[in-house]
Amino acid sequence: MPIAIAIVDGLPPEPEVIPEVLVPMSEHQAACEAAFSKGFQEANDHLAQQILDQRAELAQLQDAVFISLSKQHASLAAQVSETLPDLVMEIVQRVLAGMTPDRPAVERLLAETLAEIAPGSTDVEVFLSSTDLELVSRLMADYEHKYPGIKLTADPELLPGDCRAKSRFGMIDARVFTKLQNVARSLK
Repeated sequence: MPIAIAIVDGLPPEPEVIPEVLVPMSEHQAACEAAFSKGFQEANDHLAQQILDQRAELAQLQDAVFISLSKQHASLAAQVSETLPDLVMEIVQRVLAGMTPDRPAVERLLAETLAEIAPGSTDVEVFLSSTDLELVSRLMADYEHKYPGIKLTADPELLPGDCRAKSRFGMIDARVFTKLQNVARSLK
């Protein structure tokens, strides 16, 4: 196996000798203090910049959180607005389902229904549940002078608190279910 030998012309240069310089102690202390002050100021400036950068980053994160919360608030408000009317109507239906109106309530119902028919109209027929009809049958005389030929009829399909009236102008639907549907439509 051949061996390679490198021949170098001359020796490497001698390192340069730096002459020793003597500095008075006061200059040395002044230079140390200046270097310390410069280093302290640079570190202080660097930390101040880092704090400013972190504040800016924190402000951006805070803005992002507020925007996200705002969007979620709008979304939750929309969900509540969409769900609440149905929930309220279901609660009202359950409460009303167990209630039986008393005589004054049925009298008000009859008066409200007949108020939609012009006084003096003939051939008016009012449909009530059989229990409601029993409660207001004594009122016939009061309504006959306003509505000649008025007729109160029991309708087995109507629940207590329901009322319908028929005149030559059409049918008035004053059932509880219909009233609740109208309220539900107005809530949406």
